[in-house]
Amino acid sequence: MSRKRRDEMLKIRDFARLAEVSMTTLRYYDEIGLLKPIRVDPETGYRYYTMDQLPHLHRILAFKELGLELTQIAELLNEGVSPEALQGMLRLRQAEVQQRIQAEQEQLVRIEARLRSLEQGGGLPAYEVVLKAVRPITAVSLGLTATDLAYQAHWADALDAMLKRCGITPVDHMLIIHGEYGDDGMPTSVEALAPVDERDADTLVTNSEGRLRRCILPAVPHVASTLHYGHPARVFSAYRALGTWMESNGYTIVGPRRKIRLRRGDNLDEALTEIQFPVEKAA
Repeated sequence: MSRKRRDEMLKIRDFARLAEVSMTTLRYYDEIGLLKPIRVDPETGYRYYTMDQLPHLHRILAFKELGLELTQIAELLNEGVSPEALQGMLRLRQAEVQQRIQAEQEQLVRIEARLRSLEQGGGLPAYEVVLKAVRPITAVSLGLTATDLAYQAHWADALDAMLKRCGITPVDHMLIIHGEYGDDGMPTSVEALAPVDERDADTLVTNSEGRLRRCILPAVPHVASTLHYGHPARVFSAYRALGTWMESNGYTIVGPRRKIRLRRGDNLDEALTEIQFPVEKAA
């Protein structure tokens, strides 16, 4: 090393102050090979840097401000990644930032809707609505006819009895799917479903004498969900709460309603039911 270069060497503390980064950051960059000191004293372990390393550090910090991970930055600087590869990294980062902004904007809409409710004298709502994703479900389905609809609970119990006779335990809670609706607003297509393993589904269909069918409910990226505690016959207040939430937050229904029997014992006043509506953001 030339005498001039030795005279220019800066201790890690001075280099960190000059670059306005922490010494911890510089030590970490050294450990992962992103920015090695120009010299390490073999006796003291002190790290030394030079002014010529500042542009390299600035490039690291610039890429970091773009949201690139340190492993990506190391690949860019150490392996000479092409401009096309850098463009691909930045396109991906752009999409991630856009998704985050959209999520925060939707959260802002929900905050504003809650503030309006509070400003109008409303307290905590009887029903809290959350937006979530649901996974696909393999199930056996018992279709109900128009004359069966008044006895949905009975048919759900009948489906449960079929499973018990075959010695099969559902892998999740039983649910009711409300499909098509008539002009009077009443459902004309309802199914009682029991989530089961795939092999158990085949066994149940075979032993059901044509009463059951095997089905797969697709994953749904967004459902508006609320919980109703109490008698299932008084669940309409939960539907109203969901409707109000969707209107206030700009969502529209895009699929059949799901009613999940989370808890149902002898005392129906202690039943717990989850109501889900597949939704998407309204145009």
